[in-house]
Amino acid sequence: MTPVDFSTFFAAAFPMAKARHPHGYQSRLACGNRNERSDSDWLSSGVACESFLIEVPTGLGKTAGTIMAWLWNRVALQDPRWPRRLVYCLPMRTLVEQTASEAKQWVASLAAGNYIPNGIPRVVILMGGEELSSIGRSWDL
Repeated sequence: MTPVDFSTFFAAAFPMAKARHPHGYQSRLACGNRNERSDSDWLSSGVACESFLIEVPTGLGKTAGTIMAWLWNRVALQDPRWPRRLVYCLPMRTLVEQTASEAKQWVASLAAGNYIPNGIPRVVILMGGEELSSIGRSWDL
């Protein structure tokens, strides 16, 4: 089931959070600029995948913004303009583990609400010393 709009999709990924609506920049990452469109038209659309420099203070959802924009466009809307894989390259093991844990929770919440069609995307950690499961070993296929 494709969600009605990005705001609904975003909220479904964070069922326990008090503030379950995306920040404006997170909506722009997923849906593009609003321009003259109504909120419903804007938030129910996707956008071409582009590279952006994001200057947002710590704690305001850069990780959620980028992962949710990818999930919205590539997974929910099935837009082939977005890459099949999202790769995060992080400098510290603790950041890797935290990001992977959050991404797994978001994907599980979206899957539980039937917001992800055609199979659930896997979150795989590629890091020295990590033992990959048999499914994780085939991440590149």
